[in-house]
Amino acid sequence: MKDKIVLISGANSSIGKETTRALAKKGATIVIACRNLEKAEPVCEMIQTESKRGKDLDLDDLRFKRRKYSGFKAYGSSRLATVFFIQELAERLKEKDITVN
Repeated sequence: MKDKIVLISGANSSIGKETTRALAKKGATIVIACRNLEKAEPVCEMIQTESKRGKDLDLDDLRFKRRKYSGFKAYGSSRLATVFFIQELAERLKEKDITVN
C-alpha cells in the first residue's frame, strides 16, 4: 500500500476510523474527508502518531464568510460529489476487478 493514496469519508468514527488506521499502518497515504473538523483532528493526530508520518491539509471553503451558509445545502452538495466520485472511480477500476461502493 506504500504507493497508494486512499480517500476515506467519515474517517472520524466507526468503521471509517478503523479502516483509516489499518490502511495507514500498511503505509497508504490517507486523505480523510470529514464534515466535523473537531472530530477529525483527534483521528488525524492518532494516525500521524501511529504511522510516524503525516501532514495537515485544510481544504476549507475560502469564500465561507462571504456567503450565507446552509448546513443542509452543504451536506447535499458533499453527498452528490461523493456519488459522482464513486461512480467515476468504479468506472476507472472495473477492468481491474476492484469493487467500489
